[in-house]
Amino acid sequence: MPLFLRDRLNHEYWPWYLTYLPLLPLIVRTAIKLRSAVFFSVANPGIDMGGFFGERKSDIYALLPKASYPKTILVRPADSAQQILRQLKDASVPFPLIMKPDIGERGDGVRIIQSYGQLTTELMNIQRAGQDYLLQELVPWQAEFGLMVSKDPDTGIASLLSITGKRFLSVIGDGVQTVADLLSQTHRGSKQVERLLNTKITLMSSIPAVGEEVLVEPIGNHCRGTVFYDASNLITLKLQAAIQQLMDQTKGVYYGRFDVRAFDDQALMDGQFTILELNGVTSEPAHIYDPSFSAWQSWAELYRHHALLPDISAKLIRQGYKPVTLLQLIQRSEQHFGIKLPITKAIVKWFSGNDQIGSSTAATLGNGPTMATALVK
Repeated sequence: MPLFLRDRLNHEYWPWYLTYLPLLPLIVRTAIKLRSAVFFSVANPGIDMGGFFGERKSDIYALLPKASYPKTILVRPADSAQQILRQLKDASVPFPLIMKPDIGERGDGVRIIQSYGQLTTELMNIQRAGQDYLLQELVPWQAEFGLMVSKDPDTGIASLLSITGKRFLSVIGDGVQTVADLLSQTHRGSKQVERLLNTKITLMSSIPAVGEEVLVEPIGNHCRGTVFYDASNLITLKLQAAIQQLMDQTKGVYYGRFDVRAFDDQALMDGQFTILELNGVTSEPAHIYDPSFSAWQSWAELYRHHALLPDISAKLIRQGYKPVTLLQLIQRSEQHFGIKLPITKAIVKWFSGNDQIGSSTAATLGNGPTMATALVK
């Protein structure tokens, strides 16, 4: 069957707007009730725009308990290689390490840096692109999960809603075929071959021994071939207690997903894990992409999670927090995506009776903290 047709028949690879279509009535109904088209932006007052998009990871790490995530430093385009190496040494961050954009989505731009030589090459790319990046200690554990959480703004009670397990892209050798050949024989692997041939030439041309398992992609993102599966069977009282403690210490966050690594399943069940990232209001309960799920199961799970947002938003609005305006959302979209929406802005201004969009920059839009100028080490 052609790859395109297989994608269309498999809900795991549907376009986002089809996946989220069943949520439209919920969003419209709540927007009317709360008199805000962007009501969900208030769900995480501690994160810029609630974590809708365009937020900085460095700001979010600053909300977390320091011991809960790997040692991390912020790299700016103007920083010299000598300055950065000194920061890495002072923070005790060894090679290999993780490099990722301070503003990024779905694993875009995330890579493993093996040496100082590779780092200096990447720094030149940063300078050309003019982007801020994070350098982060590599967590060696291979068990990776997404923990969807919520917290009641009135009672402070936190809930672990679901767990997504991740199986990284790998192949089993037969002693004859290359890694590229083995990947090409699977639907998931075939979608990654072209990218990997440009980034991992030596690995792709290697021939694994019979029965040898080769980890092809160690970064756990769906767009990199990772299998997401429902691991909610790992929820325990110990893990729930750890989530409650974490949410108590993370101020201004009421809905999101902790992407974490643990030594193994049992360690996670015991509440022992390290946070890789915290994602805000647009977090996906990624277990909906479990290959064994039907489209109806995925939609039901997606609705179950997002149905919490109207109540969380309403309670925070009653506490005095305010969602961003639709005009601010449009301005952020223009800045983040590099597009111009003059007609849309004019229509929104006319309906809202607002003749000015304001002078807020991307660094101060929304209800979250001002974006950090330095990151904790």
